[in-house]
Amino acid sequence: MIRLIATDMDGTFLDSQKKFDKSFIDLFYQMKEKNIKFVIASGNQYYRLYQKFLPLSDQMYFIAENGSYIAKGTTELHCDVISYQKVKEMVHILSQYQRIFIILCGRKGAYILKDYFAYKNEVKKYYCAYSFIDSYDEIHDDIMKIAIYDKEQHIQDLLDEIRQQLPDGVKIVTSGNEWMDIQNQHMHKGVGIKFLQDTYQINPDECAAFGDQMNDYEMLQEVKYAYAMSNAVEPIKNIAYEVIGSNDEQAVLKKIHDILKETEGKMISGIC
Repeated sequence: MIRLIATDMDGTFLDSQKKFDKSFIDLFYQMKEKNIKFVIASGNQYYRLYQKFLPLSDQMYFIAENGSYIAKGTTELHCDVISYQKVKEMVHILSQYQRIFIILCGRKGAYILKDYFAYKNEVKKYYCAYSFIDSYDEIHDDIMKIAIYDKEQHIQDLLDEIRQQLPDGVKIVTSGNEWMDIQNQHMHKGVGIKFLQDTYQINPDECAAFGDQMNDYEMLQEVKYAYAMSNAVEPIKNIAYEVIGSNDEQAVLKKIHDILKETEGKMISGIC
């Protein structure tokens, strides 16, 4: 029986307008009744995710910043931090690229140079706790991730070049056509899923997850029922248990409905 359901946000749970159907509220309470933990697993900031699901947020789990921050409601369960020296080195490397700007993603908020204030609306899509600063020296926070935004929206063109310059112990992964994320080498959404599985003694064959991009890859590998969106990149489809509809078809909610219906059938028949 399914005991944990996790989903990516952009391109998966959310449609192209960054929205989800309100039928989710009913599905969420059905999951609660069946003791199924619902997990939002995203590269987005924790505070942004928490805000998105109010007033249900306190009853949900969050794997934010691609696994670097894990919480149950407002309770922090885990936080993974990049060393100060590595952050400093990477800021220096990235500053040579005029077509990008970076966001330092911290425990208390996100930080962007005031030079890029014109991109505030883009920042607001993914962050709600953020500051525009004059200098990175103003930051007094643990940094979990460096997000890179390509103003030309062809992030793949820069991926290999930047990767070759990064210090040991960190990695870079794309998230759509506009964003790349740098984190500690061992960090990904799959770490967050494994953490919750170990904490609550849930087996992989009791878990389902949904994704569309390469930052979902490890998460999908940690569960038996890995669902790829029809709009997913090919490597995600290749490892999927099943390819479902697109994010604009609310395919995640439809599949959750099917999972709940199947779970109810098993309970009635006495299989569980």
